[in-house]
Amino acid sequence: MEHHMAGSLLGNLMIIAVSGVITIGCFVAMFKMLLWPGETNRRHPKYNILRDDNRD
Repeated sequence: MEHHMAGSLLGNLMIIAVSGVITIGCFVAMFKMLLWPGETNRRHPKYNILRDDNRD
């Protein structure tokens, strides 16, 4: 029995495939940015947050 609001099988599979590709792409980008952030500018605001405040 098929629900009357469900689309065709091919349409549902296309939506699932596109959603899966987007999800995998987001995970790949997340791990790339996490492991290799690429920011080397010492004046970047993150260094103000991460610096050791106990330095003399």
